[in-house]
Amino acid sequence: MYKSLELFQESLAQEGKSQNTINTYTRNITLFLNWLESVTKEPFNNKITQMDTQAYCKYLSDEKKMSLNTINSKLTSIKKFSDFLSDNGYMPYIKVVQKKGKTDPQVEVLEKNELYKYLRDTISSENKLHIAIVQLILNTGIRESELCSLEMDDITISDRKGSIIIRSGKGNKYRELPLNKDARNALADYIQNGRPETDTNKVFIGQRGAFNRNAIYKIINKIGQKSLGKNVYPHMLRHQCFTAMAKNPDVDLKTISELAGHSSVELTAKYYIHSSKEEKINAVESLSFF
Repeated sequence: MYKSLELFQESLAQEGKSQNTINTYTRNITLFLNWLESVTKEPFNNKITQMDTQAYCKYLSDEKKMSLNTINSKLTSIKKFSDFLSDNGYMPYIKVVQKKGKTDPQVEVLEKNELYKYLRDTISSENKLHIAIVQLILNTGIRESELCSLEMDDITISDRKGSIIIRSGKGNKYRELPLNKDARNALADYIQNGRPETDTNKVFIGQRGAFNRNAIYKIINKIGQKSLGKNVYPHMLRHQCFTAMAKNPDVDLKTISELAGHSSVELTAKYYIHSSKEEKINAVESLSFF
C-alpha cells in the first residue's frame, strides 16, 4: 500500500471515522491511484491534479458506465485524500468537481404484501435469534454494524417500555433508540430463551462467537430468498422503517433524522422525502391527452 494512503487511514481513524468508512475511502482511492498509474505510466508521487480528477470522472462515466451517485461517492473519497495530501505539504490544494446531474437515492423497500410474508415466515420459523434481528432492524432502523456492536449493558427492557443505546454509530455518534412492543418482545425472548451462555457481553452470538456484519446479512438475505425469492438485505429493512415513518404525517422529519443517526435533516429528506421510482413510473403511465 502507498505510504501516504496508510497515513491517510490513520488520520481518518483519529477523526473518529468508522472502519467501514475507512475501508470505503481506501478502496476508492486505491482504484483511482491504480488508474492514474496506468495512464501516466509512472508510480504515484503523492500529487494529484484537477485534470486527473476530471479525466477519472470521465473514465468512470463513459467507460465504466457508473451511476451518478457512485461516481460522486468516489470523487468525494479522492477529494478527502487530496485535501490530506495538501494539508501535509505534498501538493497544492485542488478543486475536485462533482459530476453534475440529479438522481434520487436508491431506497429499496418491500411491498406491503412482501413485508407481511417476510415477517410471517420469520416468526413462523420460531428461530428466536432471527426474529430478534429482523424485528430490531425493522422497528428501530439500527444499522447492521451497530447491531453487531450492541452489548447487554446497552439494553433496558421492562413490561411497557424499553430502549437500546448506540454508543458509537456512524460518525462516532451516540444515540438512544426506544423499543416498541414488537422489538421489545422479540429481543427479550431471544435474551431469555435463545441467547447461548457466553463470556462475551455482545448481544448477538452465533456458533463462532459474536456476530459480524456478514453474519447479519446472511440471515436477512436467506429469509428473503426462501420467503420471497429475492434479495433482501439489512439496509432494506432500515429503509423500510424510516420510509414508513416519513409517510406518517404525525412524525416530523427531525425526529426521523435523530432516530436514523443522520448528520442532518437534509440528508434524511434526501432519502425519505421524495417520489419513489414506482410513483414516477405510475405518473408517466397515467398520461392521457385524449
